[in-house]
Amino acid sequence: MEFYNLKLVTWFESQVIYHALAHLNREALILCSPATPYVCAGYHQDMASEVDLKTCKEQNIPLFRREVGGGLVYLDHRQVFFQLVLNRKNPDIPSNRERFYRKLLEPVVQTLRDFDLSAELRSPCDLIINSKKISGNGAGQIGESNVLVGNILLDFNYEVMASIIRVPSEGFRQEYLHQMQANLTTLQSEMGRAVSSEEVIERLKSNFSGAFSLTSTELDNQVLEQIRKLTPMFQSEAWLMEDGRRLHYREIKVAENCYIREYQVTLDGTNLTCCLVLTDQQIAKITLSASNCLIPPLLLRQLECSLLGKKMDFKILNEACFEAHALNPYNAKILALTLSGKNVTDTA
Repeated sequence: MEFYNLKLVTWFESQVIYHALAHLNREALILCSPATPYVCAGYHQDMASEVDLKTCKEQNIPLFRREVGGGLVYLDHRQVFFQLVLNRKNPDIPSNRERFYRKLLEPVVQTLRDFDLSAELRSPCDLIINSKKISGNGAGQIGESNVLVGNILLDFNYEVMASIIRVPSEGFRQEYLHQMQANLTTLQSEMGRAVSSEEVIERLKSNFSGAFSLTSTELDNQVLEQIRKLTPMFQSEAWLMEDGRRLHYREIKVAENCYIREYQVTLDGTNLTCCLVLTDQQIAKITLSASNCLIPPLLLRQLECSLLGKKMDFKILNEACFEAHALNPYNAKILALTLSGKNVTDTA
């Protein structure tokens, strides 16, 4: 397998190089860091719905949309990227999604353990230390290749990440910032000292060498030509702003077990805003606010208390809404349907 220790590269190169190798179907491991910050969206995401484009423009933060899945990420030089390009027909690569991540992320887990940290995999693809995420990963198919991309956080600017997302309310942004600080960690936080990218890269190289036969090399003319061919597409407005997955609510993933959602629900003339923090598909935190006084604040607090801790299941939520005595049976059902992602006809 080709091995590219690219160290510090331009923000654009930190993404386009592994795409070029994948389109050429050349198996490779790339280790690098971007010299300057940027925002990167997953293949299925809708950039206009996910990103505060105005803020990114004001802060001169460029955008990239990759051909690999996963969520929106803010990337800079305080992260080390590992990017694996593998032939889809490689018999040593598991076809099962969970086994795929477990096998290919094992060298990264070991790298973190080399720093005497109790790292483990939270299925399917988060690496955590003491329940906090330190490495986010995604995978996808590019041409005839399977690609795994991920990072290790040396340090992280939570405030900038919170500033560049598109939010339905400032309260949502503040909740996102709070949940990131509670659920994400970095090597600097865990080690109590600054950790250099060179330290991490050396350990990643050693541990991946135990799983693959690596041959150090440099970018050749074939790869550079493929980069030249791909560049116009990745820089085009049509690619960046191509319609992606849109939900009827705003959702941000913080980690595999933590999501923030905000719903807008209309109940008999009242517009109800529901902001939830979900932990393992249970409501860990809930804030309800109404556009008028048709639902008194006391009843909203009763409804919050009734829903807190409940699983995101329609029957459970419907029962909780009904038992709060804050809504009539019809509105209780509408709220439960909305929160659980169902349509009215689903329970007709």
